[in-house]
Amino acid sequence: PADAPIMTLAMTSDTLPLPKLQDMVDTRVAAKISQIQGVGLVTISGGQRPAVRIQANPTALANLGMSIDDLRTAIGNANVNGAKGSFDGPARASTIDANDQLRSADEYKQIIIGYQNGAPIRITDVADIVDAAENSRLAAWANAKPAIVLNIQRQPGANVIEVVDRIKTLMPQLRASLPASVQVQQLTDRTTTIRASVKDVEFELLLAVALVVMV
Repeated sequence: PADAPIMTLAMTSDTLPLPKLQDMVDTRVAAKISQIQGVGLVTISGGQRPAVRIQANPTALANLGMSIDDLRTAIGNANVNGAKGSFDGPARASTIDANDQLRSADEYKQIIIGYQNGAPIRITDVADIVDAAENSRLAAWANAKPAIVLNIQRQPGANVIEVVDRIKTLMPQLRASLPASVQVQQLTDRTTTIRASVKDVEFELLLAVALVVMV
């Protein structure tokens, strides 16, 4: 990608949390814009990636004779992504594979981290699990609202005006792919000054031609 962003967009919502908005912008907007001819790089600023936060209670762990390491091990074992077994035949062998990755707080709440007197100890007995942001200290604002900001850069040698025109042509389709609660704002457009300069040059050329003809 070459030089400064040619266009900056901001997405805000009064109802959606930033992690969910970030995921939506990343998959529906940034991915589409990056496929436009002449676009070199699309970066997201102020985004908060969705994550699950597990806040352990040391006192509850100690009362059950467990440690933070025990909790971490149980969580890691519940997220194993690997082969589960195999079928071996005379001519073919097949591996059974499954993705055990947990993706939400509700799924994590089902983890059993041990047993006491024959009763299962669930992770909710020793920790609070919530859906939250990966980094809550990241943020961006647009018109005093928390926002997800997209910075769009062109490929080296690409015509900046043509690339911006292609992006603007795609904007109605991008807006239609988002919920009605998501507002898309154009913060900057580098072609504004370029277009003005081109018009000034055209005017000067026409004026020069007119003066030559008059003389």
